[in-house]
Amino acid sequence: MATIVAAHERVTASERILRAATALFRERGYHGSSMRTLARGLRMEAASLYYHFASKQEILFAILDRTLDDLLAGVGRAVAAVEGPEARLRAAVRFHVLFHTDSQHEAFLSGSELRSLTQANLRLVLTRRDEYERVFRGLLTSGVRAGVFQVSDVRLTAMAILTMCTGVATWFSDNGRLAPEAIADRYVEMILRSVKRCPKGSPS
Repeated sequence: MATIVAAHERVTASERILRAATALFRERGYHGSSMRTLARGLRMEAASLYYHFASKQEILFAILDRTLDDLLAGVGRAVAAVEGPEARLRAAVRFHVLFHTDSQHEAFLSGSELRSLTQANLRLVLTRRDEYERVFRGLLTSGVRAGVFQVSDVRLTAMAILTMCTGVATWFSDNGRLAPEAIADRYVEMILRSVKRCPKGSPS
C-alpha cells in the first residue's frame, strides 16, 4: 500500500512540475527560465525538482512529447468516430483547432521552443510531428481517391492546414470575440471549401 501511495505522489509531483514549467516557459521562454525559479514557484527545494527531472531540457522534452501523445491520440479518436473522407477531415480539423485553444500554452511551446531542444530530442519530436502530419496527408489522399477532394499537392496542403490551425494558439483569448467552438466551425468551413472538388459546371 505504501508503495502505491508513493508512486501516486511521484506522478502528482511530476504533473505539477510539468504544468508549472509550461506556464514559466510560456511567460519567460525556455532560456529565460531557470530550475531555481521553477522550484521557487512550486515551493520546492531545487534538489526535489532534480529528483523528478534530471534537467531543464528533460522537462521541455517531456512537455513536447506529451503534447504529441495527446495530439496523436486525440486525432485518432476524432477520425475513428466518423465515416467518409469529408467527415473525417472535418473531425480532424475541428479537433486540431480545439486542442490549440484548450491546451494553448503546450501548443505554443511546441512551436516556439523547438529551437531549444538538443539535436537528439529535436529529431524525436520532429519524427512524431511527421507522424501527426501523415494523418492529415492520409485524409486528403483518401478524399482525392474518392473523388471528394481536389488537391494538387497533398503534402503542401496538409502542411498549410496544420500551420493555419496551429496559429490559433498564438492569438486565441478566452475574452475574444469568438468561442473555441465557433472558431473551429469557421476553420472547418474555410478548409473544406479549399479542398472540395467543385461539381462540373460550377464556378471554381
